[in-house]
Amino acid sequence: MKKNDWIRTLVGLLLFGFCSISSAGIDISQRLQNFIAKTEAVATSGKPTAEKASLIDAEYAENFRTRASPIPDDELAAFFAATQYLMFYTLDKSKLSLFEKIFDSLVDARQATPDQYRQLLEMYYALREFEKANALIEQYNPNSLQGPITVNDLTSPAARRTAWIFQANRGLTRRAVDLQKGLHLIIIGSPYCGFTQRAVSQIEGDPTLAPLLREKVTVMAMHDFNFNYDVYTRWNRLHPSLPFTLTHSREEWPEVTHWVSPVFLFFRNGKLESAFSGWRKDGDLEKVYKGFGITVSSV
Repeated sequence: MKKNDWIRTLVGLLLFGFCSISSAGIDISQRLQNFIAKTEAVATSGKPTAEKASLIDAEYAENFRTRASPIPDDELAAFFAATQYLMFYTLDKSKLSLFEKIFDSLVDARQATPDQYRQLLEMYYALREFEKANALIEQYNPNSLQGPITVNDLTSPAARRTAWIFQANRGLTRRAVDLQKGLHLIIIGSPYCGFTQRAVSQIEGDPTLAPLLREKVTVMAMHDFNFNYDVYTRWNRLHPSLPFTLTHSREEWPEVTHWVSPVFLFFRNGKLESAFSGWRKDGDLEKVYKGFGITVSSV
């Protein structure tokens, strides 16, 4: 190795060691607060969802990188909170095993709280890990009013887009979403979002759009951390022509760059033709007409 190369290598190692020592020297609670503040700043930046996820993941790696040795008991709660924040904004399923491991360590250390149990359960629902949610309830809260969900996955590995359909007796069935023939509107939103509620109700009540609803419109719920099976089934009983289904993963909808509620996607023969997001207080039915090729004069 040349002398200059050796010096550069030595300086690099020293700088790396200094950075590592500096990061480790910051109090764990302060690291957590710094991470949360930076995460929330990124989350509200208006950047595309994938870009925000990448920035938050990098910030997490810098402040809470995994280590070979076990996490000290007095840092478990902070690591759990940081990982929950990370996954809340990124829905990064690859971090789920770490999140579970930290929770198990909290249980072993007799530090686990009801809030941490709830956050893990919410994460399972958001990631559509319904079987894991059932197991968690059975292990720690068998008398929960939520109860287990009967899961039936009827999709093949080749299915490009899928949705979870609500069934009787607390059932959920995953099926492929076929957009290959003709024009189809996908509405992605949330039953907890006032804009989505108003949009779906106005579309459902419009006599011009009524004939299209059952065959040409699908309402899908984005991943959220307020999942309540009964809220969805109650909505579906009141809105039988536009019932909510559940998106399975963001990766199945690459056309959505900003996951906001609601989003309207018009597909023709499997390809995105037009899209818009949001819903004005006085309505945006003209945008739906336009997406379906309905002119004002024909209404």
